[in-house]
Amino acid sequence: MTGQNGGDLRHGSRHPPGAAFVHVLVIDVEFLVALEAEQILTEHLACTVEIAVPRDMVQTLQSRRFDILLLDAALMSAAVEPHVRRLREAGTGIVFSSVDSEHRRGLPGFFGIPVMSRPFDDEELVRIVRRAAISG
Repeated sequence: MTGQNGGDLRHGSRHPPGAAFVHVLVIDVEFLVALEAEQILTEHLACTVEIAVPRDMVQTLQSRRFDILLLDAALMSAAVEPHVRRLREAGTGIVFSSVDSEHRRGLPGFFGIPVMSRPFDDEELVRIVRRAAISG
């Protein structure tokens, strides 16, 4: 199974050597949550994960290329929204995460983009990221 950019989405990230990878960018207000997402995704998907800190978020969204963005919904602001929209229009798979029950049904203006509840359920996170990679 491959993502929209040709990345390999098979179960297990450590095989086979030379496989194409999906590149995931994780940005969360809690660095430990971002590390947890990285661990879950690299253990279950053939992917690379990059973590960006919120203070560098706008610059990272403008300058880096990736297939999937896993973004803490609490970081959405007027400065960030245009970048997320541009990425979505360019085919980047977007997944929001949140501890806020208000976000469970989605974020205003971002219909159809899934919102992962935190703490993460490993299987659900993998399933949603895999789906986002395929559908972009």
